[in-house]
Amino acid sequence: MAKFKNLIFVALLILLFVEVLIVFPSRLEHEDEAAIRARVEEQDKRALEKEERIKRGEKVEEPSSLAEQKMQGVHLVESQQGNRDWELFAATAEGNQGLGNVKLKKVKVLFYNKEKIEFTVTGDTGTMDAKTKDLSVVGNVVTRSENGYVFQTPSIFYSSKTRIIESPEQVLMQGPKDTSGAGMYLKGNRMKAYVDQSKMTILDKVTAQKPEKNGKKFEIVADGAEFSGKNREAKFLGTVRMNYDNMKLEGPEASFLYKAGEDILSSVAVKGGVRVSDASKYATSESVNLDLLLNKYTFKGRPRVIQNNDELSGEEIIFLDGGKRVKVERVRAKVENKEQ
Repeated sequence: MAKFKNLIFVALLILLFVEVLIVFPSRLEHEDEAAIRARVEEQDKRALEKEERIKRGEKVEEPSSLAEQKMQGVHLVESQQGNRDWELFAATAEGNQGLGNVKLKKVKVLFYNKEKIEFTVTGDTGTMDAKTKDLSVVGNVVTRSENGYVFQTPSIFYSSKTRIIESPEQVLMQGPKDTSGAGMYLKGNRMKAYVDQSKMTILDKVTAQKPEKNGKKFEIVADGAEFSGKNREAKFLGTVRMNYDNMKLEGPEASFLYKAGEDILSSVAVKGGVRVSDASKYATSESVNLDLLLNKYTFKGRPRVIQNNDELSGEEIIFLDGGKRVKVERVRAKVENKEQ
């Protein structure tokens, strides 16, 4: 009899373990309170029924794996220091307590910065580490910033510790449209999105195009690019090579700047030692500013222009009307003696 009671006690412990086994985070929000109460009452009812069957000596079938659970229509919220880190939606979630991973299908994740959505990621499948709360999303992955940048990658990985979304694979980016033309289109080999800084970077073999309404367009090749989630400004870094309106520019840094308070690309600034050339002239300076609204190009920092073997230098050189007229501050000219 004592042996039989021990067997019943062990069986009850196993049943209790099965009922309380949870492989998903307990932070389920926005769920109807009555639905939660009904689900708990149903679980208690099933547990009592199993207990009665065991007392009557009936055989109770158990699942082949005690560690597996599957959930439909999943909504999870993870927080750090009282603020939301991410909010996740999935069609299904299946977990294994031993491995500490949760498998997800049809995934959508909202990443928060100071209780505001900063990035939204969608994809076919994903995983969540139940311990670290790290996430990965794979298949047709799209990452959107709140100000309109869209990044397409085969996969992304999110570190809950660093709060960085990263993809080590090829990335295609479409920038938001503005009143000066279509959005910037870009290709690169790696992506990082910094949730806390609201910043996105594209690394390795970056190529980009930015069309303008006047039919002109920028074509850029660079080592890397940086975009802000707060405004439209973009920055290209490393060895930057740019073509615009039959003009070639090269320098270590180029910034696309927007008019204050307006959604229009106003200027492009290249600095750090710039070389500029077109069909008839060659120029160097510390920096060049292309004013797209006034159609003028300003060279500063030991500017020097060479055209037809004539050299022009000064404190500042300005090309007006897209280069048709030249204005020089404190000019220093060197003209070839053609009479010799």
